Amino acid sequence: MGSVMMLALLGGVFFALQESRVFAINAIPLQWNGRLDRGRMEAEIARDIEAGIGVRFANVMGKRPWEIDLENMARGIRDLPWIMEARIQRVFPDRLVVSIVPKRPVAVVVSVHRKTRQGLLRPMTEDGELMADWTSSVVPDVPFLRGEGFLHDPRLRQKTAQLLRALPSEGVLARSNLAEVSWTAPAVGGEVSKDSGFSILLLSPRTEIRLGTGDIETKLVRVAHVLNYLSTEGKKAPVIDSTSVKKVVVRAHHRP
Repeated sequence: MGSVMMLALLGGVFFALQESRVFAINAIPLQWNGRLDRGRMEAEIARDIEAGIGVRFANVMGKRPWEIDLENMARGIRDLPWIMEARIQRVFPDRLVVSIVPKRPVAVVVSVHRKTRQGLLRPMTEDGELMADWTSSVVPDVPFLRGEGFLHDPRLRQKTAQLLRALPSEGVLARSNLAEVSWTAPAVGGEVSKDSGFSILLLSPRTEIRLGTGDIETKLVRVAHVLNYLSTEGKKAPVIDSTSVKKVVVRAHHRP
């Protein structure tokens, strides 16, 4: 008799929980592990991420935790274009916490549509991943990458991402002061000429810096010293050639 009463009591508690709204989800805070807030483009991507997550949680508010497949929902969030990682955690009594790691845009590849001849922009992430065409009206405030190689060569994009990571966070060589990155491939047969490799164009002062193909971080340090010297002397140089590992050459003219 006691067992029957106990079962009946447990059954009543279970039924009460099923019908109760005490544990119903009424808050879903979003935690960013790496906030996208460095300029207009990142802010636009952050809004898209929040909108995409909002759509996936549209029918969750008011449900009880045991009615929700959290792993399936987390997979849906990870499927969003700009999400690197995502997880969902239940927080007693009535919350779900969504934690995300976003992908960060560091540059856009400039290309031309073969049929329409219209210009296209393809964002590139910190890992060199090429994203879908940028169709927003927001003008990207990250460096432009010019050259078909950026579209078709994943290894080149990874090298470019390494170059961008090597730039200081502040100063004249900061990524925020970088207008363009270009790449000139070695000649057929792999012969490296003086014009092969990376070149970057600064916004202010408007200076082209030729970096070549190797020892990029060392060359950037040397170029920074040259730029600081020119600044203290009140001078400008349209071209700084640092393709050599031994010296930096300041030129008074741009590449023809």
